[in-house]
Amino acid sequence: MKIGFPLVNESELAHDFAHSNFLGLYDERTGEKDFFPIVGFTDPKENYFFDFMVKQGLTKVASPFYSFMSLRVFKENNIETYKAKGDTIDDNIQLFVNGKMKPFDIYEALLTGDCAKDCASCSPESCEES
Repeated sequence: MKIGFPLVNESELAHDFAHSNFLGLYDERTGEKDFFPIVGFTDPKENYFFDFMVKQGLTKVASPFYSFMSLRVFKENNIETYKAKGDTIDDNIQLFVNGKMKPFDIYEALLTGDCAKDCASCSPESCEES
C-alpha cells in the first residue's frame, strides 16, 4: 500500500494537491519514496492525474488541506485521507509509520473555506469575486 503527499519540491509539503508541483509516494511495504512531477503532466497514456495516482497503487493520501472536490474524489474512490503535519514529507512519513497520523476532519475544510479563494481546485461557479 502507498500513501501520497502533495509537495512543492522533493521534500517540502504543499498546502494541498491543487498547489503541488510533485506527488510524493511512500510505499509502506518497501519503505521507498518516489517523486512524480505534477506541473506539465501531459503523458498521453494518462488522461487524468487522479488516474495516474490510482495506477501507482495509492490507497492513502496525507495533506495539510483538501478542497471539497479533492475530498469527494478521494472518498468516492476509497482512498483514505489523512491530515499532514509539519513541513516535510519525512516528518509525515514518520508520523504515518508510527501510527500517529490522524484522518482529515472534513469540518476543517468547512471552517477555512479556502476553496472559494482558488479556482484551481473548485468549479468556476464557486469562484465569484466578493
